[in-house]
Amino acid sequence: MAERYDVVVIGSGFGGGITACRLAEAGHRVCVLERGRRFAGEDFIDDPNDAPKLLWHESVNPGGMFDVRLLRDVSVICAAGVGGGSLVYASVQLRAPAEVFEAAWPAVITRAGLEPWYDMTEAALEPVTTPDQPDLPKLGAFAAAGARAGRTAERLPIAVHFGEEREHPFSGVRQGGCENLGRCDIGCPVGAKNTVDITYLARAEQLGAEVRPLHLVTKLEPGWKVTFKRLGGGGEGTVEADRVVLAAGTLGSTRLLLQNRKSLPGLSPALGTRFSGNGDALAVAFDPGAPDVQGARNGYGPVMTSRLDYIADRGLMAADGGLPVGFDVLLDVARDVDVIRGWRRWLLRLRNWLVNLGWGDRSLKPRELRLRERRSEQDALIYLLIGRDAADGRMRLSPLFRKFEIRWSKAGSAQLFADLEKTARELADAADATPFYALEGGPLSTFTTVHPLGGCPMADNPADGVVDDLGRVYGQPGLYVLDGSIVPTSLGVNPSKTIAALAERGAAALVEELA
Repeated sequence: MAERYDVVVIGSGFGGGITACRLAEAGHRVCVLERGRRFAGEDFIDDPNDAPKLLWHESVNPGGMFDVRLLRDVSVICAAGVGGGSLVYASVQLRAPAEVFEAAWPAVITRAGLEPWYDMTEAALEPVTTPDQPDLPKLGAFAAAGARAGRTAERLPIAVHFGEEREHPFSGVRQGGCENLGRCDIGCPVGAKNTVDITYLARAEQLGAEVRPLHLVTKLEPGWKVTFKRLGGGGEGTVEADRVVLAAGTLGSTRLLLQNRKSLPGLSPALGTRFSGNGDALAVAFDPGAPDVQGARNGYGPVMTSRLDYIADRGLMAADGGLPVGFDVLLDVARDVDVIRGWRRWLLRLRNWLVNLGWGDRSLKPRELRLRERRSEQDALIYLLIGRDAADGRMRLSPLFRKFEIRWSKAGSAQLFADLEKTARELADAADATPFYALEGGPLSTFTTVHPLGGCPMADNPADGVVDDLGRVYGQPGLYVLDGSIVPTSLGVNPSKTIAALAERGAAALVEELA
């Protein structure tokens, strides 16, 4: 690795991958530092007994893919790996409703203004709806359940290739067509998902960008000098650049700025504010009695295919979910059935006690998770609920131990969470099923999100935001943030497409600035 680049990008998900690609297309020397490993199709698990291998930990298991953070008031599930969250998301590509941008955003950021940037993402991500063939029982069961509840199901645009093996038109990378394995969220072994690593990042590397896996950034100094730790051995190193783009995700980017605040004087007082879990909640309709809702076969098909739109009246949506065959035990984890046993369960409770004291910000270790086997697939409809919460959480360093934590309360979003639960029960009742709703579920009974947003919110002035509408950090020339942390509100839909559009917009401005 060279010692100096035009731009160093920290993180390789939607924000980092898109930025690296556009800079490389413009001829700039780019280095991408990613804390996770590079994954190939054969690296993804297919056996639930191997689930502990999925847990990323910087010293114990840097080759993992999920970073599960048990924080003060929230548990957050993030991704680690070249391609970031695109490796494990359900591939949903929804544009945020226009009303989302009516408050708390910079004046120039509107739905109409983002349309060309939304459009630009589609050349690489190619969202399409799930085809009619082969027949997927979950499509019919979900639509029938919605109809029974008075709602019409609509198919979701997902960044998945359906068809024959091909070379991706954006990058030329060889990829297979979807085989309906239900493994979108634990890694697609045939490469059918149009993930960032086989689209934007592949193109960036073809044009000379350097991607460095297993490099965890620890320090930022104006100039710009970036210090990193080589995971898995290799010690520390540094690299310098004219500009640095933070794209380490909502937790990663916010944490880095909080931890380096002394060396970055003048950072906005808004740093750490406007945390949102994007109104995430899980609902399940177990053992449906309605004949047209039975036999969904959640392990056959893409993880998410359809949604029921409650945005106009309740500010939320309900999408279908899926789990690979054999992984239904994860539903028992959500219900806090005794799947994490013995000393592991007590260890988790001890960890939670320490977190509440302010000694937190540690990843769940593989040895702390051991799931019992489930012999047969459960007949159930899985609903992933998303809504517009108040985005009023706060990320900070704990006063005593100076550890990263999130302070959050559901009080400010009480109406949303009441509507989420109401929706879950209506759908279960319509299917003549046993309802389950989890806002605060799992073995530690904390709110859990897979769509964290905020912490470095964009705004028209540094009193209200950490960055401007292009991701430029106020008071820090040459430093940028382009990831989910700059989103100042919840979106009420899956956030990946909006994060990608904001990154396209910010990257275009950065390219122009460097010209």
